[in-house]
Amino acid sequence: MKDATGSTGRSLGIARLGRAICVLLAAALWAVPAWAEPLTVRLRAEDPAVAERFVAALDSVGGGRVTLVEQGADVTLALGETAFRAELAVPGRGPLLGLAVPRSAAGLVTPGCDCSAIWRGVPLATQLALIDALMPEAGRVGVLLGPASAWAPPLSMPRGRLLEAVLVPRPDRLAPLLRRYLPDWDALLLPDDEALFGPGAAKLVLLTSYRQRVPVFGPGADFVHAGSVASAYLDLSDLARAALERLEARRRHGEWPAQGFAGHYSLAVNDHVARAYDLNLVERARLERILETSP
Repeated sequence: MKDATGSTGRSLGIARLGRAICVLLAAALWAVPAWAEPLTVRLRAEDPAVAERFVAALDSVGGGRVTLVEQGADVTLALGETAFRAELAVPGRGPLLGLAVPRSAAGLVTPGCDCSAIWRGVPLATQLALIDALMPEAGRVGVLLGPASAWAPPLSMPRGRLLEAVLVPRPDRLAPLLRRYLPDWDALLLPDDEALFGPGAAKLVLLTSYRQRVPVFGPGADFVHAGSVASAYLDLSDLARAALERLEARRRHGEWPAQGFAGHYSLAVNDHVARAYDLNLVERARLERILETSP
């Protein structure tokens, strides 16, 4: 005769196992990434050529997670300050993410606006980490800041290094301030600032610094190609990755992350200039790891 108690126990165990599997399956379904269905986005940009390149970058890093549409989008992406301001003024607009917006425009993101922004440029700490690697002996580093710069005083002071921030109220004050302060500095660090360090400023800054034998770091790839030693910078692929992370965060949590720097950056190094200043020739992989740990 079979043991009815054992049979019943096995039945209850199977039933419990079945219920447990159902619970696990349900949990797995709830845990499916928010990107199970593509998010529809609408892109607005002042420069069509830049917009086209950003769309290509978004498609490349997005892996089908977003679909661009002209109407009925879940979210609008606004590339640049002009597009961001214009979209903020649209009556009845939906969720909005500004891309490559100057930090000086941070006040555009207000409580209840259902918006956020990714700033242009890179954090001060990221550029200082490159100086640490390439020029560890630089004890006194000058930083030129304008009203629209990516960094604002007071600047955080790194250990063992003196940071001296000089405010440049307008571009025509750049030359006299360089002549005045450069002799006191071991290196010059420039923030992202379109108004202060546009294409016309590169020759002035780099030639003046070279005559004083003061290496320049930052503010981006164009300056490095022209004669700056090195810089982290925000390219369109970095911006696309950062945008996808913000979109995913909002889709998961129902609200935007705080505005701030992208958190993904690219690296430009001018080896010829580094050798001219007798700086450390650091392996590129080591420098790129610095960028990976940046905020």
